[in-house]
Amino acid sequence: MKSVLYYLGFILFTLVCFVPFSLLFFLTVLFDRERVVLHYASRFWSWGIYRICPWWHVKVEGKEKVGDTRNYVIVTNHQSMLDIPLMYVLPLTFKWVSKREVMRLPIFGWVLQMHGDIAIERGSSGSARQLMRQAKEILDRGKTSVIVFPEGTRSKDGRVGRFKEGAFAVAKYAGVGILPVVHEGNGSVLEGWKVRIPHRFRVKVLDPIPAEEVAALSEREMTRRVYDCILNEHRAMRPDLYETEPNKES
Repeated sequence: MKSVLYYLGFILFTLVCFVPFSLLFFLTVLFDRERVVLHYASRFWSWGIYRICPWWHVKVEGKEKVGDTRNYVIVTNHQSMLDIPLMYVLPLTFKWVSKREVMRLPIFGWVLQMHGDIAIERGSSGSARQLMRQAKEILDRGKTSVIVFPEGTRSKDGRVGRFKEGAFAVAKYAGVGILPVVHEGNGSVLEGWKVRIPHRFRVKVLDPIPAEEVAALSEREMTRRVYDCILNEHRAMRPDLYETEPNKES
């Protein structure tokens, strides 16, 4: 019964939020280039998704490590669609890099489009070049970060999967630092269709990698470094996931 109530609350809350969100878009799109107003609206929306259930708890660590820098390439592990609202706990304005098919989803895809997030076609070299141009344009303005799932797809077993180099190429091309973030909880929140209640979610911001270090290392070396950092932190959060066999390396 709790799971049914959560789904009903989730759907109702989402529908109720979407209407004022759309109105905010039309009222602010002409003068709010970074879509800051929409970002704060999304932060409220995301806060509600995780607090509809009073037995869900979100713990955030390391937000102070962000400092005054506003434009990182943020990289984080990928467990489910709920990863997107969970990342709004970060004290940054950011644009998502998302697959184009996600942008076509009702409501959630429309919200990503209104945010001005970056859509990519998987496996398209032209789309990869467009990503580099769009991301650099956003990052050059110095006010907004870009956030990427370097695994490219959701983990099937909850463990951190192999990283692709795209996010690190973007950081090197744009001349910005990298902010690694690890989270846990979204991969285990469902048991079949049932929602785990109670449940705990964790988000941990790791030490940023300055732009100078990104520039000094190759994309492959930086990919390996950040992968190892995120993998080790996630293994410390959920050692049980890594007991049976070693995780594949990038």
